Amino acid sequence: MKTKLSFILGGMLLISQVPAAHAVAQTLTVSAAIPAATGLLLTVTPINGTTGVAGTPSTTATTIPFGTLTYNATSGIYLPVNYYSVAIGTSGGAGTPIVAVTYTEGTNPNGASNGLGVKTVATFVTANPVSNVETVSSLGKKRLIDLTGTAGELSTIPTGQYEKVYVGVWTGNPSATPLDPTNGQPFTNGDAPGTYTGTLTFTAVTL
Repeated sequence: MKTKLSFILGGMLLISQVPAAHAVAQTLTVSAAIPAATGLLLTVTPINGTTGVAGTPSTTATTIPFGTLTYNATSGIYLPVNYYSVAIGTSGGAGTPIVAVTYTEGTNPNGASNGLGVKTVATFVTANPVSNVETVSSLGKKRLIDLTGTAGELSTIPTGQYEKVYVGVWTGNPSATPLDPTNGQPFTNGDAPGTYTGTLTFTAVTL
């Protein structure tokens, strides 16, 4: 019995002399990269002027086609079926672009004045993709002809939002929000018949 006890005590003594194991830590860095945008992506959507129902969005559209306008006897002006929204995004990567929107007058059957740029307007809004709330930006609503230099350029866009531009003809509707510019003109029977054209240019200031 005494011998067994000696072995047990001896074994305990040896165990107590073994140094405690130390934990070894090793770290792994986790990373993910999002590519920066390389260009603009414009999404053009027709919206019915009477019902407000949006049509099919297009990211390849090269025109805003008001088409042949129809005379409205009640208001005495010519109106298109649709107006259009242009949502401004990026291609090739992420980012919220700041753009300059400028206009150049094209064909004008009226001659040197009262062309498409006077008879069409752009309303600038910032859109929240989460709440689907749109707010008229500091640029407000302008005649297309007035979009020169930095007149169509926002300085900042709120975080998490993006810029959208609504393009339509000038109507002078007193219920419109915001109101049409007072120096705009509608299409009327006093205008020369023919096709009126112009060009909107979206230029990235920052991507």
